[in-house]
Amino acid sequence: MRCDVCGDGEIRSGRKPKVMRRGGRVAVVTDIPVEERPSCGMTWLDGPVARSLDDLFREMLAVDAVAIRP
Repeated sequence: MRCDVCGDGEIRSGRKPKVMRRGGRVAVVTDIPVEERPSCGMTWLDGPVARSLDDLFREMLAVDAVAIRP
């Protein structure tokens, strides 16, 4: 499959951090497994990873603290 942004077809596995801000709160999750296109930097999450990440961010942002999880 060719990328709509860069036209490249190469995809590789990688790991990236994600920062979420909501209501003045900040949560950071590091080392998230992603598929990425090295030529343009576009990244995708696997469905189960995305659902787990959503749950984790919801939990982290529910407290009055800055949270960082590996």
